[in-house]
Amino acid sequence: MLKKILLGIGVLLLLVVILIAGVIYNTISQFKKLDQGELVTQFVTDTIPFTYSASGHIIIPVKINGSKKAYSFILDSGASNFVFSNTQAGCKLESSGFAISMGSKENGFLTKIRKINALQIGGLEFVNLNAKETEMNFDCMEEVYGLMGTGLMRHLVWQLDFDKQVIIVAKRLDELKFQDDKIEIPLYENKYGHHLSTHVKFGKQEKAKELMIDLGSNSTLSLKESSLLMDSLNLKSKRINGMASRGLGEHVKEITSVYRYYLLDSLLFNNSPYLAKNIPIGTSTNSLNLLGLGFFEKFKTTISWKDKILILEPYGSIPDFIWKTSGFSTKYDKEMNKVLIGTVTENTPASRMKIPLHAEVVSIDKFSFSDAASYCNYRNSTLVNDTTHLKIRVDGLIKEYQLIKESIFN
Repeated sequence: MLKKILLGIGVLLLLVVILIAGVIYNTISQFKKLDQGELVTQFVTDTIPFTYSASGHIIIPVKINGSKKAYSFILDSGASNFVFSNTQAGCKLESSGFAISMGSKENGFLTKIRKINALQIGGLEFVNLNAKETEMNFDCMEEVYGLMGTGLMRHLVWQLDFDKQVIIVAKRLDELKFQDDKIEIPLYENKYGHHLSTHVKFGKQEKAKELMIDLGSNSTLSLKESSLLMDSLNLKSKRINGMASRGLGEHVKEITSVYRYYLLDSLLFNNSPYLAKNIPIGTSTNSLNLLGLGFFEKFKTTISWKDKILILEPYGSIPDFIWKTSGFSTKYDKEMNKVLIGTVTENTPASRMKIPLHAEVVSIDKFSFSDAASYCNYRNSTLVNDTTHLKIRVDGLIKEYQLIKESIFN
């Protein structure tokens, strides 16, 4: 009897070892596939125009496998290359295996790997790339086909001019021009996913924290809340009530997490004299530590994988990271075919007016909502006002509000 038990335990342990070995082998193979890709164009510099998506992400035009049509892709230094499964009808790619991926809320999910034989951005051509496949869950992003991430970006130096909405790419830093007052910040590269990160200190804190350089995050600075609270910093904060938007690979309708904004008085980059002041931080219980687009847009930003360096060139005056807000966000509910109030931030115009969560939004400013298309017209507009005119339907009655925008922190 004892021999049978020991034999069973031995077989079980062997199966566990085989399973672990299989996962490790698959992970290594996945990284090798996503590492593939070769730049075949001879050039000094090239200029790529970019626009913004409804969600605020950087959009660049990409031609795939010799296509005449240019597809819209998000430029994202914080992710691998991705293609979105719900847009595959216009851009079919052959399968190249499977991979395990990590979503924006640290959620793991299984995904296919797709082969990209040739890819063109501006005047540059790449061959033999791979991309993970996942679902895209952002509103009004049906024309976006995927992400161009570290699998492509690590081959070049990227200089983003947010004022002119152009990207200048080069093979070497010395092929680009810089201002005399440029700020240089050293970076560190993850050897597997090729993500770049920097180390920072908050206020008088002694221990440094690692932040990923993430052009795919439209926040200024995002942190896991526990990593902030453990330092016992006395910071202003505001709770964000409601349902957060979903990210890559997230299939659940409700994200069970607590979201807050905190105001950080100073942010010091390690091995750099640069000190940023008064920076709002977005936190949640399961967020990643990211330095996002809201920060980089205040500078002409250059990122080099080869040199492991981030170069920031200020646009004139001292950067102001505090934004103005009405205090609410919206979302489109496909099942109800309605626009709803998604979140309300405490101690803002929306919370003081007692705007209810999940109320149907009839109109915002000059935009009336009847379907997804009308909502996307609003999301894609560049209209910016200091006052928001809001109409909502509550218990069958239409209520009107006039919300004067305020700084998220005073």
